[in-house]
Amino acid sequence: MAGGAGDDRFGVAIIGYGYAGRCFHSYLVRRCAALRLVGIASQRQAARAEIAATLGVRAYGGLAEALDDPAVQLVVVATPNDLHAPQAIAALEAGKHVVVEKPMALDVASADAMLAASRHSGRLLTVFHNRRWDGDYLTIQRLIAEGWLGKPFYFELFWGRATPVRGWRALAAHGGGRLWDLGVHMIDQALQLVAAPLRQVHCRARADLLDTEVDDHALCLLSFADRTEVHITASSLAHRPKPRWYIMGTAGTLVKEGLDPQEQAMVSGDIDAAREPPEHYARLTVAAAGQPAEFAVPTVAGRWRSFYENVAAALRGEAPVAVTPESARLPVVVLAAARRSATEGRPVDIEEVTPA
Repeated sequence: MAGGAGDDRFGVAIIGYGYAGRCFHSYLVRRCAALRLVGIASQRQAARAEIAATLGVRAYGGLAEALDDPAVQLVVVATPNDLHAPQAIAALEAGKHVVVEKPMALDVASADAMLAASRHSGRLLTVFHNRRWDGDYLTIQRLIAEGWLGKPFYFELFWGRATPVRGWRALAAHGGGRLWDLGVHMIDQALQLVAAPLRQVHCRARADLLDTEVDDHALCLLSFADRTEVHITASSLAHRPKPRWYIMGTAGTLVKEGLDPQEQAMVSGDIDAAREPPEHYARLTVAAAGQPAEFAVPTVAGRWRSFYENVAAALRGEAPVAVTPESARLPVVVLAAARRSATEGRPVDIEEVTPA
């Protein structure tokens, strides 16, 4: 393995040293006992100097150098969205296992090409949908499974900030915009929570409010076969945010304020110090003796570290991969439908954007 004689950890190379590579992947990989960070690739000379000086790992000039390194078994693609598919396919074809940042790809055909490359190479492919381990999501998942909401039939998911997207996320060619940045997390969570097949997507997006070329405010409506509706809003103009979750079910209604605290704790240096403030606990309203009763639900502790621990376990053959590439393909289908819907001003059936 990567560590040489007596070291059975999997060697990892991260491609990209922007916010995701620097603050998420390098941090979480180094905290997984079964993985060893071998190096990070960046095209920026200043970044490579920082990598070598602060992390003490190899600083590759690009993807090709990382693929040529025999110490690397797992490649993490943490580059702009338009590079996910070609770089992941190149890594798979080079015999490396691959973690790719969300969204999996910019279009369904590219996602399918990634799946084909994984099958052909026999190498693991997964997508960094870390927010399946958000505390609020885990709490809602548990409450639904335990029947507290009855049959959920209406979801509102909101994620907004009062700042425009910046850097490559502000460029359409790179797959920028709020829906592709924040919205994809909510799309993935919704697809995991609703068991019925998705039938239709209706999206309305604005790219004129902040004079950008990508969406700065988007509303995406998902309609499922069992008539469940999910409304997803991602915005750069939220000077005061709406609740993160609002869910109506046949037995109860849930409201959840605030964001999962792990990102802030991780950037501050200790993800395990993340704590949900009690004022952000979900509020669940149900009927008791014919009258509404409201109570707070303490948040289940989130654990993003579980993502890479699962990847390592899957590489050892000890567990199935938690985020299958097939499940990560579904948000790409939704985003493709949303793009067409916003452009054409109409609802789009899922069959319209999936290859025959």
